Amino acid sequence: MRKASVRTSLFILLAASAVLVAFSLIGCSFSGSGDSPESGSSQDSVDYTLIEEGKLTVASDLATPPFEYADDSGEPQGFTVELMGMIAERLGLELNYLPAQKFDGIIPSVKQGVKTDVGACNITITDERKQEVDFTDPYMDSNQGVAVAKDSGHEQASDLNQAGVKVAVQSGTTSEEWALENLPQAQTVNFDDWTAAFTAVMSGQCQAVVCDLPVEQWMVSNSFTDMEIIEEISTGEQFGIAVSKDNPGLTQAINEALADIRAEGIYDELYEKWFGAAPSESAGATADESASGDEGSDAAASNTDASDAGESADTATQSSTEAQGVLSSVTATARSNEDGGSAVLGGIATRLAWGCITGTDEGDVSQITLQLPDGGSFEDTSVEATIVSDLDRTQVQAQARVSNSSLVIDFDQPIPAGSELSIEVEGVLFPSTAGAYTVGGAYTTSDGTQHDLPESPTIAVSESTWVQDAVSWLDNQAWVDAWNSNPFLGMFFKPQYVVTSIASLFQGWGTALLVTVIGFPLAIPVGLLFAFLKMSRNRILRAVGVTYINLLRGIPLFLQIYIAFFGMPMLGFNLPNLPLGIAVMAVNTSAYLAEIFRAGIESIPKGQMEAASSLGMNKIQAMGLVIIPQTVRRVMPTMTSEFVMLYKDTSLLSSVGVMELMMFSKNLTATTGNITPYICAALYYLVVTIPLIHVVTKAEKKMASEEGGRQ
Repeated sequence: MRKASVRTSLFILLAASAVLVAFSLIGCSFSGSGDSPESGSSQDSVDYTLIEEGKLTVASDLATPPFEYADDSGEPQGFTVELMGMIAERLGLELNYLPAQKFDGIIPSVKQGVKTDVGACNITITDERKQEVDFTDPYMDSNQGVAVAKDSGHEQASDLNQAGVKVAVQSGTTSEEWALENLPQAQTVNFDDWTAAFTAVMSGQCQAVVCDLPVEQWMVSNSFTDMEIIEEISTGEQFGIAVSKDNPGLTQAINEALADIRAEGIYDELYEKWFGAAPSESAGATADESASGDEGSDAAASNTDASDAGESADTATQSSTEAQGVLSSVTATARSNEDGGSAVLGGIATRLAWGCITGTDEGDVSQITLQLPDGGSFEDTSVEATIVSDLDRTQVQAQARVSNSSLVIDFDQPIPAGSELSIEVEGVLFPSTAGAYTVGGAYTTSDGTQHDLPESPTIAVSESTWVQDAVSWLDNQAWVDAWNSNPFLGMFFKPQYVVTSIASLFQGWGTALLVTVIGFPLAIPVGLLFAFLKMSRNRILRAVGVTYINLLRGIPLFLQIYIAFFGMPMLGFNLPNLPLGIAVMAVNTSAYLAEIFRAGIESIPKGQMEAASSLGMNKIQAMGLVIIPQTVRRVMPTMTSEFVMLYKDTSLLSSVGVMELMMFSKNLTATTGNITPYICAALYYLVVTIPLIHVVTKAEKKMASEEGGRQ
């Protein structure tokens, strides 16, 4: 038997290796120009490939009105849908929208290049996403908005930055990044889509939602009229159409079509149709300008001249923070630089976002010096300076130079007094030692007077972890580059993401285990109770048991979760997410266990009960000492399967903001555009299910052997 077991194990190992090699070869076949996709061109000079001849195939979540959504008949509608139709028409193609996709799967699907040509669903252009796919020129400027229920008492976003406040976001979006960076004291709750996020606020599960401003305005005006937007946040984000890096011709063709649509004024007409106003001129900026600053010492070039900047500054004093006589209202945040996490790590480059309002009595500001604490440094001089006026952003020209741990920024034209100024600096290293650090410095006015900058709010910095060290080591390995160059291996088994995912998913795995380990034992007595009710001779009790079991087994678990999480708070039962998730899973599982117990009890020969009665036992004693033990032995395999199902079904809780295993993997996949986090999540599931099945199989054999020996 031992030799047979070894042979079986070797066979399984070889088979798995063969499958992996086969998929790798398949991945290689997709890395070329592609013989299977059909070729096309908008002009003779622009060649590209298509998934289906004569069609431009688009992937979208169809869940962000007014950009893209499905109407009552299931047909795609919205601003982006019509824009893609215009682009397809310019290319001489038929528009083909795929059925609604999950947001976190769109970029991987585009990169794969097998099911879709492009992804178009409010995808913000970011450096991380540009590592996986190409982006067209941006087709939309977008800021962020913060919305709350009316009469909530929250008047501005800063009111939400306190313990006990829950902020709803869509997982893997720049809205989530903004909330984590700017509302660190609040708890960020992730949802699969915006509808669920807004519903969570209306039900009382969350206190606010951070969302792309155009989507938020639509939601508040049409679907969630009892909510209001308390703050509109200028972020300078831009949406682009995602295209595979292996299909640069298609990117160029779409850019040409977009340029023609803008030049002919059709874009403006479409924008006004859906949003009721003319678009901002800055929407025509290039993708490269939106995603990063200039590499030299010059900051990103201004889109307007100095006089325009002055005019913009005249209205800046009407912003959410009122100007004072001296420079004030200093803000400072740092973007997370932890691979697979949300912390700011010391000694590793990050982006610093610093802001202030220049004083009305001090004159224009010609120079600002940002000073990091001891041990901090600036790696380069990539700086973007912007004057913010309400939701308008006017970039200003500046030169930057590093002086020890300071960054000196000289503006080509002084910043007018009373302006709201935003400065974003790349390549900022905070001290390696963990701590809460501030950013200080000085500023110089046009008359040459130098003043000290007020200290910024503190930024929490953590020490670099072994995960970050491992990723840095992998980044420098030649074999890793060769591995990642294979499309299949790079998408599903990227070594850097394997390391970060295993570390990041551990917390979610613990939550999934906790729900299962607590929920299943709770479900057993409830299931046994309703099994007895269903077998009762009392008609009323039997009806209660039948109704309970049939309802819970007949209604999808996903819907039960939604009813519990969004309905119960409206009835005054506002439980924390984790206990509520455990309760829902336990109740659902109890219905299935009830049927398992009922079938097991009825499978015991009636003679067993009669024999127990002849020994002087009453019904309760007979059931507890004779029938139930035999039932447990018989239903053990089925109960094990139900335990495994419960463990896997915890993934459904991710749709309502429970931070379990699948929610963590969704966030990582949506942020990186890579499937590796899902593969690592599968490993976490297997590490529990396979040993459990093996142990139960042995236990079954042992019990069967003991029962055979007694016979």
